[in-house]
Amino acid sequence: MIRISLPSVLVGLILAATPGAAQTPARDQAKPRPGTGVIRGRVVRADTGEPLRRAQVRVEDRTARDLSGTEATLTDAQGRYELTQLPAGQYHLKASRGGYVDLEYGQRRPLERGRPIELAEGAVLEKIDFALPPGGVVNGRVVDELGEPFARASVSLARRRYDNGTKRLVSEYGASTDDRGEFRIFGVAPGDYVIVATFQTLNLGFKDRMRYVPTYYPGTAIANDAQRVTVAAAQEVTGITIPLVRSATATVRGVVRSTGDAPIGPFTLVMARDVSGGLDAGIPDGAAAPDGSFSIAGLLPGTYLLEALSMMGGREFASKEVAVEGADVSGVTLALSKGATARGRITFDTGSPPADLRPSQVFVMAIADHEIGHDMSGGPPGVHDDWTFETPGLSARGIIVAESFGDWHMKRVRREGTDVTDTPLDFSADIDGLEIELTKQSTTVSGGVTDDHNDVMVDATVVIFPDEPAKWGSRSRFIGSARPDQKGRFTIKGLPPGRYIAIAVDYLEPGEERDPDLLEKWRPRGTGFTLSEGESHALDLKLAAR
Repeated sequence: MIRISLPSVLVGLILAATPGAAQTPARDQAKPRPGTGVIRGRVVRADTGEPLRRAQVRVEDRTARDLSGTEATLTDAQGRYELTQLPAGQYHLKASRGGYVDLEYGQRRPLERGRPIELAEGAVLEKIDFALPPGGVVNGRVVDELGEPFARASVSLARRRYDNGTKRLVSEYGASTDDRGEFRIFGVAPGDYVIVATFQTLNLGFKDRMRYVPTYYPGTAIANDAQRVTVAAAQEVTGITIPLVRSATATVRGVVRSTGDAPIGPFTLVMARDVSGGLDAGIPDGAAAPDGSFSIAGLLPGTYLLEALSMMGGREFASKEVAVEGADVSGVTLALSKGATARGRITFDTGSPPADLRPSQVFVMAIADHEIGHDMSGGPPGVHDDWTFETPGLSARGIIVAESFGDWHMKRVRREGTDVTDTPLDFSADIDGLEIELTKQSTTVSGGVTDDHNDVMVDATVVIFPDEPAKWGSRSRFIGSARPDQKGRFTIKGLPPGRYIAIAVDYLEPGEERDPDLLEKWRPRGTGFTLSEGESHALDLKLAAR
């Protein structure tokens, strides 16, 4: 899939100009789901216990079968909140207030996933409380090479973590500079951060090779030379000055070619995405000229994925990896293509289509067979009323997957009678004759976690992964993780049959459960077990040292 960050105005224009833009059918729109459950609690300041008024508490029902599973309320003068008319289900709660660190219920450390709450029909859960730590503050200035204030620069606090298949800098907090070049970032969780300032402009044909490039504190364009800044709880960090680096940059020039005699049109967008692991910010994008020519300036040395997207006459896309070593790069051709289409039919292991699932609630997509592992579908993954499907805009190699609302999930994929579940397919041409079988016979792994003294551990994270490194990946359906609920029980559903390793650790950042380096370390230390189709497997684990 072409991943292009577009200004919202352009997105609206493109969607308006696109024939047949996907709309949510009226029959599939969210409907009220009244229930009888109640969750009550308080939100207080962590350091003093003082109640926090106007804190927002959001609750999300992870078991909702429609899109109406999110509710929110504000606390009163005593910090109290109440969420009523909740259906039975598994919930995640999050509390936030300006100047404080946002927390999920059960979260103890920054970036840690919160604990779920199991709510039965008619149950009233009391004392689901939050203690929000006052957030740290980072103050500073961005200046140009002469020391003058730099307005409208973006400043980010970033951390290097495992994200979407690779370790890279990920922005956690951000702000923009004012007319004095000053920025103030608040509500920051304790931790070590890299501070980067960027000044992003649309590429409108500027010829100047000297550009303001992403600059890391204290004033370097090289991410590995950045100085880390430690922010403690409630600490205000001051005196941060970032002089934006002005550097000679390269320009990539080329041409976008359409298919056949189709015009390029006014909505052919071109973008360069840094794939070398740095913070993906500050790279200008632009539009191709009517003759298809394009140029993207302001690129530092690195490896970029050039991506083009056109909405004229239907969605077309192109991509090509380009190495920039300091000199301009010319002669790049991006040949637009509608991509291949995967066609087939949805079937059910029960025989006939069920009454509790509609075709519009099933989505078929392809996951790219490389380290990024993203959905590469180029158009609406439509399932028709007769349960046939067409998934357009595919390229390269990938695996076919299906997701749906409710309790139905993918059991297997066949192509002309051969099982191709989790097998990469070549999408250089259309593929027909696919059969995706859905089932309700979901596997369930549940249990608890205890320490060496057999005390129940609610502050833990359980990771289950296959005992085959070939099945590890950023979007592998063979990897699952969960935190125990308020009773100390965890549940992971929907893992395919196979041989697995389970481990319980005290702390895990989201995404780390798919880090192959960590899985390799955990593999000899975990608990092995085999999961059969439709099996409910009980598993009690001992907490392992991180």
